[in-house]
Amino acid sequence: MAAGHSLPRLPALPLGTALMVAVLLLLAAGTARLLTPQLSEVMTVVDLESALPSEFGDWRELPSPFIQVNVAVDGEPSLDQPYDQVVMRAYQHRDGDIVYLAVAWGRRQRQEVKIHRPDLCYTAQGYRVAALENRRFEGIETPSGVVAGKRMLALGRRGGEAISYWMRIGELFSEDAWDTRMHILRQGLTGRIPDGVLVRASVRVRDSREAALAWPVAEAFLADLANGLTPPARRMLLGPEAS
Repeated sequence: MAAGHSLPRLPALPLGTALMVAVLLLLAAGTARLLTPQLSEVMTVVDLESALPSEFGDWRELPSPFIQVNVAVDGEPSLDQPYDQVVMRAYQHRDGDIVYLAVAWGRRQRQEVKIHRPDLCYTAQGYRVAALENRRFEGIETPSGVVAGKRMLALGRRGGEAISYWMRIGELFSEDAWDTRMHILRQGLTGRIPDGVLVRASVRVRDSREAALAWPVAEAFLADLANGLTPPARRMLLGPEAS
């Protein structure tokens, strides 16, 4: 700054005007806080390990050495995984059919960390997704309607799996990644953080012909499981409206 020059001085505000400006700023800050949604999340939680029945209908839990495909995309747990509880089991029907169940639940579903789609998990762990189609699971209903999910055939070097699954984010049964993102956004704007769950049933197969016979078995299993749940566990798997 050149010698002899000084910064211009701002005119002083009258005391009344200054007080009015201060009050207006405080009111604006308070209004902004009131209008900002206070995020809430699911508080009623059951322990899935104990809530999922070991016996229901004609199905019984079966100890199995078969290691299921991980519900994580990279196959390894990390801080970025969206699950608070994961249960993996095998069940056998009295007629001999074996179904592998995976249930993965997360309390907080966000844009950057949310349930992983099984087609991504299987692909990341060495499988090829040979078929993937939308499916309505008749016999598994909520007050909003029949549960929507998918059928998938995944083939690997040591065999394949016929998979039937659904993904629930809050009250939405997700079939599309874009719909999932929009639902999470809308929930956030109303002040809610939705929970989410993946319910996956799979049967080991060798090819598409066996898969066509295996999908109905997996879906009958899922229907029997849904009917055998307690109301709190049913809400965890089928959403807040289910009981």
